[in-house]
Amino acid sequence: MRVLFFNEGNLGTHILGQGQLEDALHSGLAAAPEVQARFAGLTPMGRGARAIATRPLPALTRAGLDFPTLRWQAVQALRARSDLRRELRAWPAEVVHVHSHSVALAMAATMRSTPIALSLDVTVRDWAQMPAWYPSDRHPALAMAPSCALERRALQHAALVLAWTAWAQKAVERSAPDARVIEHHPGIDLSRYRPAPRRERARPRVLFVGGRFVEKGGEDLLQALGESLGHEVDLDLVTPAEVPARAGVTVHRLKPSDPRLLDLQQQADLFCLPTYGDAAPWAVLEAMACGTPVLSTRIGGIPDMLAHGSAGALIPHGDRGALREALSALLTDPARLASLGTSGRARCEEHYDAKRQFLHLVDHFRQAREAVGPRAKG
Repeated sequence: MRVLFFNEGNLGTHILGQGQLEDALHSGLAAAPEVQARFAGLTPMGRGARAIATRPLPALTRAGLDFPTLRWQAVQALRARSDLRRELRAWPAEVVHVHSHSVALAMAATMRSTPIALSLDVTVRDWAQMPAWYPSDRHPALAMAPSCALERRALQHAALVLAWTAWAQKAVERSAPDARVIEHHPGIDLSRYRPAPRRERARPRVLFVGGRFVEKGGEDLLQALGESLGHEVDLDLVTPAEVPARAGVTVHRLKPSDPRLLDLQQQADLFCLPTYGDAAPWAVLEAMACGTPVLSTRIGGIPDMLAHGSAGALIPHGDRGALREALSALLTDPARLASLGTSGRARCEEHYDAKRQFLHLVDHFRQAREAVGPRAKG
């Protein structure tokens, strides 16, 4: 089977998960020798395209009708359609896997002849309604309507929609009732992300990983740990954000593939992501796979990933009091930490093994190919 994996690519230091997805797919590919795979993605955005996608339009801005999100999505979708067609001319594929679905908003015509599986962790509407950001448009419902309509069209034309969590699957079913959607996460390389012996240290260490420091709850975490930092607990922050120096806090500038990040994930006593805006964060999954207990918020698909509290601790977003109490309770209860770490690893082995997930994905591709064949002939 010839499969083309078309990836949107990373979108700066604040969105790096696209590269991690590709790593997971490469890991799984080793378990499926019958698959001939080619990896491609969006070419770099040119100056003209970037101006159209991002430059404010004063007259429309004053009227509240600039719709910057729609402009960005439209430019990316048209570029993706052109790039994908070029790839298919050079290397005809039997199935195409596209991530994220937001770059497929203009691919409906291609979907009529080529089975395309759309991969997504969040719908347009659910992402726009995350508490991490407030509507920048004067008419938020009106601003989202064109994007939601284009998304619905793409989801309904796709041979298959791969929703990373049950939360995302339900959102697709609401947005596009006729779409063929299943829950499928690409998984993670469990031979790389695995528990390791812990080194002795003077104090427990908490780990935070996030590009959007404020939106992912970094300031909440600093406030919740407060005066205990440097005395009762140490904190490692992996972020590109500028964080004022203070006792007990170490800031790291690391990329996802950096072995130093893996070491931090394996050595932390607790991974904490009190986020306001996430769908299915890789950092949570990586910590779970490393056997590191996770504390996060009930945002997006995180409760699904953490088995609604049995494979990690959950608190409401924005509740600094609850965060402080949860941190204190966990860091003073080694047995609870060990239990959560073990449960998180076990959940990864059962649901997020990249090799096993890839074999499931190949089966889904076969079904998608068979479903599109008759439709393309009719």
